[in-house]
Amino acid sequence: MKERVVIRWIHIVGSIALCVFVYFPKREDHPALILSMQVFTVPVLALTGLWLWQGHRIKKLLGSFQ
Repeated sequence: MKERVVIRWIHIVGSIALCVFVYFPKREDHPALILSMQVFTVPVLALTGLWLWQGHRIKKLLGSFQ
């Protein structure tokens, strides 16, 4: 249960960062911000969202390989 809470908070913080990015004025002037969104934030949001949605199936699938 604790794992899910941690992943949920990572997802919430990443979502807040994405909302700030979308409404940030003149984001073209900050290439580091754009790069961090493309390389880090969006993939992390995708992975945590997938884990929150289908984590139980992923665990079962990974458990069958061992």
